[in-house]
Amino acid sequence: MSSKSKLLQEEHVHAITGGAGFIGSHLSEVLLEQGQSVVVIDSMSNGQAEWLQAVRSHPRFRFCNADVRDTAAVCEMIRGASVVWHLAASTNMVVGAESTRVDLENGIIATHSVLEAMKIVGVHKLLFASSGAVYGDIEQPPASEGYGPLLPVSLYGACKLAAEGLISAYCSLFKINAWMFRFGNVLGPRMSHGVIYDFVNKLKKDRTRLEILGDGTAEKNYILVEEVIDGMFFAFEHKPQTFCEVFNLGSPSTTPVTDIADIVIEEMELRDVRRHFAGGARGWPGDQPRVYMNVEKMRNLGWSTRYTSNQAVRIATRRYLGKERHLATA
Repeated sequence: MSSKSKLLQEEHVHAITGGAGFIGSHLSEVLLEQGQSVVVIDSMSNGQAEWLQAVRSHPRFRFCNADVRDTAAVCEMIRGASVVWHLAASTNMVVGAESTRVDLENGIIATHSVLEAMKIVGVHKLLFASSGAVYGDIEQPPASEGYGPLLPVSLYGACKLAAEGLISAYCSLFKINAWMFRFGNVLGPRMSHGVIYDFVNKLKKDRTRLEILGDGTAEKNYILVEEVIDGMFFAFEHKPQTFCEVFNLGSPSTTPVTDIADIVIEEMELRDVRRHFAGGARGWPGDQPRVYMNVEKMRNLGWSTRYTSNQAVRIATRRYLGKERHLATA
């Protein structure tokens, strides 16, 4: 980590919702390596048991297989915790568009359950995984934290935005302090979907042809999972008195989808791959073709990513292909 947070200078209990998920499982490993105690609550609807295999037997780790919407279960999980990391969500926008209660249940209702449990038990510090999806179609990029109006184009983004509002209200009413992070596109070795995952698996099936969703003009911000964790800790450390604050968390650059195709093809050591564009402004219902966030707020705090968006894509591709080992942030 870029600086060791005061929270890590002595042992605390960290409660993580969605701790068996992509980001949560990495966070669990980092916290335990830093001498912290970790309690995870996860229904395993999106998480993977093998992602927690390395920490399951750790003496400072406890796992609760329960639904975050169960407020009583969350109360038991967070009792005695110093901070709650609320990462649980359904991240598949395609599923959310097909089943319109998915994001409502796993976004807004789950967040209400966590906040209510915090109020009941008396835990006052919350770090929340929001998303750049709250910005919708960004008319004047890059979008800063003060950009508006916020008009999401996906139910996932809409429910993240609603959850931010709910958190703000609980902070005002019940003396909770919250750090809310609008992530760019997070990459890492446990990706279960996304453009790199999609491209690699398509090319494994047909090494001569790559279908690219959309019209080829998509361009987004990409960041490695360890840098997301590092950035969250840094903001927590350097904005300790906040009642409720929002941070864009991503790299200061973007990567066109055609560059991602080039990187994946190169790292898979393929030649003469024909690219086919599926067409349409959006790659899928709710897609944001261009995501470019202003990250000056984090930079002004003294933190920025070590890697550009393109570098993050290449590193994540190499890790996904097993060509490079992931090293947890330290």
